[in-house]
Amino acid sequence: MLAKTAGTARYCYNWGLAKWNEMYQNGESCSTCELSRRWTKERPEWAKETFRGAQTKSFMYLGTAFAKFFRKQSGHPKFHKKGVNDSFYVDNDKGRLKDEWHVHLPNIGNVRMAEKLRFSGKIQRFVVSKEADKWYVSITVDIPDEAFEYNAYAVGIDVGSKHWAVSSDGDVLDRPKSIQKLEKRLKHAQRSLSRKQKASRNRAKARMRVARIHQRIRNVKRDAVHKFTSAIAKNHGVVCCENLCVKGMGKSVKSIRKAVRNSCMSDLRTMLSYKAAHYVEIDRFYPSSKRCSKCGNVKDELGLSERTYRCEACGNVLDRDLNAALNIRDEGFRIFTEGHSESAC
Repeated sequence: MLAKTAGTARYCYNWGLAKWNEMYQNGESCSTCELSRRWTKERPEWAKETFRGAQTKSFMYLGTAFAKFFRKQSGHPKFHKKGVNDSFYVDNDKGRLKDEWHVHLPNIGNVRMAEKLRFSGKIQRFVVSKEADKWYVSITVDIPDEAFEYNAYAVGIDVGSKHWAVSSDGDVLDRPKSIQKLEKRLKHAQRSLSRKQKASRNRAKARMRVARIHQRIRNVKRDAVHKFTSAIAKNHGVVCCENLCVKGMGKSVKSIRKAVRNSCMSDLRTMLSYKAAHYVEIDRFYPSSKRCSKCGNVKDELGLSERTYRCEACGNVLDRDLNAALNIRDEGFRIFTEGHSESAC
């Protein structure tokens, strides 16, 4: 039933996208409400076996995708493929926690969870998704701000490819050592997959082995990033970070392309933005690496191979990433104080 519900939600999205394109070609106006009305009349019988709310939410996702497309924030919506990001949505009034170890989903029943919910508060939504051969439920909980206590100190975070993140306090997030072993396993698994006959059962098994290794690598990365960002957010009230163009960096220098794509820069900034009490982004063109954190002198050139910053003006010598984190902290805290002074006036 989990697979059938996710499959029906995917079918609804693709059906709605096809209808939207057809109505656009005929010069008709389209909306999510119109798609929902047509779906009620034209839906197949097997779709009635699954939760209707998940089907309606697919049309809302499609409407959001077209809204971003019309604002030129993304490309034209594409059809979803089976087995890629399979998931479905459940409202908080339809799903509920039966007890500490079970979640009740409509048309499915009680499903046992591998761990208990770690937060207490009002449940907003459930999102059930599949990765490799395992099912997950993401539960969004509304927690009052009084439940958290933040330190008033500011911190700067410099993200990069050599060190995933360096804070102005000196904390460093490096690439987990276990990823190297997993990448070797992934290489052998992908090589074995390429040798399997297409459409065979052995090829399906090999594909699942590759998916499990990919899932394991993602989990290791998420765990490391979550622990680092949670520690930063709990110990600092103001978190400052650069607004980097990660997509452009991944296409720039060939020698660091893979390191940039595997550095979790986007995940770090995203998690800090919603975990921190106050999140401040500084301009990506701010010379955080070239500026001396002690005297403010700015170098004309600073090569990627120079891992130690040496200031010719004051003789300051320290790690390149730590120097950048200190500059990010000072610039971010300046922006934060100016914004709060203006709002106070």
